[in-house]
Amino acid sequence: MNNRTWQINQPDESVCKRISEENGLLPLTSRLLANRGLTEKEDISAYLNKESIPMHDPFLLKDMDKAVARIEEAIENHQKVCIYGDYDVDGVTSTVMLYLYLCSRGLECEYFIPERISEGYGLSLPVIEKMKGRVDLIITVDTGVTAVAEAEYAKSVGIDMVITDHHSCREELPNATAIVNPHREDSEYPFRNLAGVGVVFKLLCALEGNTERILELYSDIIAVGTVADVMPIIGENRRITHIGLNKLAKTENLGLLALMRRAGIIKYGKCVKKITASTVGYALAPRINAAGRIACASRAVELLLTEDPATADMIAEELCEINKLRQSTEQKIYEQAVEMIENTYIDDKFLVLSYDGWHQGVIGVVASKIAERYSRPCILFSLDGDTAKGSGRSIKGFSLMDALSHCGDLLLEYGGHELAAGLSIEGSKIDDFRKKINDYAGEILALNDSVPPLEIECEAKLSDLTDKGIEEMLLLEPFGLSNPQPVLMLRDVELRDILPLSQGKHIRLRLNGVENGRNYSFNAVYFGMPYDSFTYREGDTCDIVFTVDMNEYMGIRSPQLFIKAIALSSVDEETVTLCEKCFETLSSGGTYEGAEKDIPDLADFRNVFRYISRETGREGSEMTLTSTVRVLENEFEISVTLCKMKIILEVLAERKLISLTYRSGRNNVFIKTIPTAGKINIDESPLLRAIRSGTKYSK
Repeated sequence: MNNRTWQINQPDESVCKRISEENGLLPLTSRLLANRGLTEKEDISAYLNKESIPMHDPFLLKDMDKAVARIEEAIENHQKVCIYGDYDVDGVTSTVMLYLYLCSRGLECEYFIPERISEGYGLSLPVIEKMKGRVDLIITVDTGVTAVAEAEYAKSVGIDMVITDHHSCREELPNATAIVNPHREDSEYPFRNLAGVGVVFKLLCALEGNTERILELYSDIIAVGTVADVMPIIGENRRITHIGLNKLAKTENLGLLALMRRAGIIKYGKCVKKITASTVGYALAPRINAAGRIACASRAVELLLTEDPATADMIAEELCEINKLRQSTEQKIYEQAVEMIENTYIDDKFLVLSYDGWHQGVIGVVASKIAERYSRPCILFSLDGDTAKGSGRSIKGFSLMDALSHCGDLLLEYGGHELAAGLSIEGSKIDDFRKKINDYAGEILALNDSVPPLEIECEAKLSDLTDKGIEEMLLLEPFGLSNPQPVLMLRDVELRDILPLSQGKHIRLRLNGVENGRNYSFNAVYFGMPYDSFTYREGDTCDIVFTVDMNEYMGIRSPQLFIKAIALSSVDEETVTLCEKCFETLSSGGTYEGAEKDIPDLADFRNVFRYISRETGREGSEMTLTSTVRVLENEFEISVTLCKMKIILEVLAERKLISLTYRSGRNNVFIKTIPTAGKINIDESPLLRAIRSGTKYSK
């Protein structure tokens, strides 16, 4: 079931003990802080006290003074301004926040967000042409830093441009009035990890001259954009997100309220779920994003701007329906992409896939899933006539923008981050592009055919997971990129009350354990693990990898574990190892004390074959040997040792009564019964004869 090795961080226990003593923290919290490089009291205090994180002077951003001067000029002279945004959550929230602020300053303002399919990403010459003569200033948000030709054309028709962006800059910058971007090579701004909405936030701080006032007004919107764009939750982002999530829990924005009601976050007028970065990432952001991916992002802007509750509810319902369509479209493309990789591109270092008609709005999400599944950078292209538009996602340590720059001669355009980018290409050049980018990736990446390890931040004890312990651990929130939710491990817990969730798509269970004579019990959920594919049984003793949170529903709080992986505990591993040694001894003609109890008779074969025929059938099923032995003993009163079970299965496979495949170690097997034309005599098995006679078995 788990084919990833577990890699557990082992912090220096003496350092952890010092952290606990100096800061009055529990052992688990101290271990987590040590793993994150926070070992000194001053650094820990600053990290835990989020609201004390310093905010940098916005005028340290290059061209901020020019941007402020030009916008103040527009306000003073009652000029017409257009906010030109992007169609993702970052672009939507940036547009909304700047629009609200400029309108509050009395500026006549409009906004424009391109339609993803028909108009594409970024500034467009035809759109600027339509603005000629009626707009004096364009302010871009979350876009524009590569719009060299577009800025030049705007200037030629009498439109000034202030660019605010956070994407990677190219060597040539647009000829604009101001370019505010922390990634400029000449930037002296201390924090480069602002989202597009974060750059707009700094612009408003500069315009208002009061950072706290801007946070008071818009921190909920800033937090949504920052989390949705997967920005590192460190530095200024950590403070912004912390304040914003608190504000989101009591937001007055009618659109956000309506969306939270439709997402089940608010019921009966109250928040029934804790508002965290995960709430934004998994509940709110996908619904806002769906508008720009499947329909039109302007609809999401309308949602966040409306002052009419009925309109807010109507648009929120619409976005939820669009999101359902997005999910089904995304799943179909994902399945097609996986099939293409497995059949054709499995050995590529950089996965480049193309298909006629893939929806451009969701290929980026699919590319992200593919990159995570195969641990390789990935680009998906949607073919449309002679051209193709692509979306790429990368992996840690591999700059997608550097790779695209290397292949820039084959591309029509490209732009983005180190880990995500958009691009377009002539369809006829995709094969050349695939070869060139794979050659480049070969110099950077060493293709590792093994699955990357599952990284575990810390091994926990049952006593760590008290209400107090979990509450203290949650002081590390908000979680996100560069400050991930802790992934923990527990040893030797017993599985109980295994039940299906969502028509069997997920599993709910209880975990019981004993430590120092005290019993512990926790509710747990295993998302993404189909009930029918779960091979462990009630009573199994396992080690688990998980994250933990305080589940809050209708005012009742309780710890809940979210399982990421399960493996048999070391106790069962020792049993499996002993079984392997016994089987090897018997099949080699040897013996050992008590060996007779491991040699099956005809009744054993009948009982086991009858059981697995019912459980697996011709379609086959995955089974855990130790669990199966327990079930036979406890539920059917059939006594079979683990070694006896292995001999029975090997003999049944030899006699072609079953198909037997070992998976993910020696304890998990996939079994499928094979139809037979006549009676099969088990006693004629060469393996069984050798074991019974004490002679060496030869295949």
